[in-house]
Amino acid sequence: MLARIGVAFGLGLASITFVASPASAHTLREAVVSAQGCGWPNGAYTELTREDLWDDRNNMPLGEVYVLWNGTYRENCVVTLRVGRADGVASYTEAVLERQGMETIKDEGNYAHYAAASGKAAGTCIRWTGSIKAIYGGGIYGTTTTRWRFCD
Repeated sequence: MLARIGVAFGLGLASITFVASPASAHTLREAVVSAQGCGWPNGAYTELTREDLWDDRNNMPLGEVYVLWNGTYRENCVVTLRVGRADGVASYTEAVLERQGMETIKDEGNYAHYAAASGKAAGTCIRWTGSIKAIYGGGIYGTTTTRWRFCD
């Protein structure tokens, strides 16, 4: 009888632990709709470009940098999304949205899932940066545009 109670308690604890665990993967959609992300509750976007961030030293992907447009809000959003083994591990993560003739918007910190910078950009050109610090030592890997793009 005592053994049955122990097994039942163990199974119950395992199911509670499973339910209480946070999801390890965060999606681009979650970053788009989140107030800490792009802040676009309608979830609509057009992907303008996407680039991979790869840690050559440790031969692993770190993230993906997306440049998005939402026509309803007339905003661009840069999302630096952590992927693979880097997702869920906090290290320096950055997203920067530069708008020609306007204030630059930057989100940076020790994030485990993503950084996102969003702002009004209709009728202006944009540039962006997305960066992630390697999680197993090494430098910061990123992508930066050097010329103004998407000027429509």
